[in-house]
Amino acid sequence: MFTMKKHVSKYLVLAVVIVLTLLLGLTWLLYKGEDDKYPGLGIDSLHASNIDGRWISVAIIDQKLLINHKEYAANLVYYKELQGLDTEPFSMHGPAVSSILVGKSCGVAPGADLYYWAVPVRGDRPSGVLYSQAIREVIELNESLPEERRIRVLSISTGFSKEEGADEFEAAIREAWDSGIAVFTSSFPYFTDPVIAVFGAALKRGGARDKVDDYIVPPDVVLHRGQPAEEIVRLRHELGTGQMIYKPVWVPIEPRLLASPQGPKKYERFSTGGDSWATPYVAGVAALILQVNPALSNKQVVEIIADSTIYNRGGLAMISPQQAIAKALGDNTN
Repeated sequence: MFTMKKHVSKYLVLAVVIVLTLLLGLTWLLYKGEDDKYPGLGIDSLHASNIDGRWISVAIIDQKLLINHKEYAANLVYYKELQGLDTEPFSMHGPAVSSILVGKSCGVAPGADLYYWAVPVRGDRPSGVLYSQAIREVIELNESLPEERRIRVLSISTGFSKEEGADEFEAAIREAWDSGIAVFTSSFPYFTDPVIAVFGAALKRGGARDKVDDYIVPPDVVLHRGQPAEEIVRLRHELGTGQMIYKPVWVPIEPRLLASPQGPKKYERFSTGGDSWATPYVAGVAALILQVNPALSNKQVVEIIADSTIYNRGGLAMISPQQAIAKALGDNTN
């Protein structure tokens, strides 16, 4: 009898250990999942100092948006759909880019006001033409807003071929810049002045989101191009010193946990990203810069972003939100 009790106690202890291990493992996974919401690179310390994009208005042109998602609903002050989008499902793209720009737990600038134009995936005209219409609507609305509430930054995570309306798209972007709106897009040609080329960087396995050296060329990019990461970095940087003059800016894009179109409280994990995720990140940093120094011109904002990058161990010129803010405040010692 004593021996049986002893065995029972032994198995009970073993069962408790297994349960506790599983619970700890689940807790760790949940923590890691929540950690994937964080934009990284010291953004949380800026937010702790109330540098979060407050008093700055930003805009996004993208696909149909689930407008009541808890991640960004409080930021959304204006929403318009071009053409009737009732038959289109909610896009995963819109919630994701909105999360990265202004999301309360995922966003670079969670204090900013968001204006959003939704464009049909398959419209009655080429996509570039529809986006150009939306850009001009942004300009028109902006002229009616009080000066202190005007849209300063526009994020568009796409680009178009000539057949898709690239010429109209470019013309509208030029008009937006001339009207005082800084426009960031996710494909060549870039339209900033000075020109910056935005590239997506991945957090290496086991890396820390605030550590610049823990970001690498996304493994999918290495696989797709069939080149070593070092060669990809070299070619991308050298291209900017040739016929296409630009400054490279690498931005964290993956992995991320972002708002999902499946429900107002649901999130979706993206193990891989793309330049679409990089664009609203840069736009968010621009909003932070304008918050601390709203007198800056758009050209100065872009120059600050380009000139405050940090070259990491892998040679990537990583965006540095903290150094950008220091420069915007007039501290050139960093």
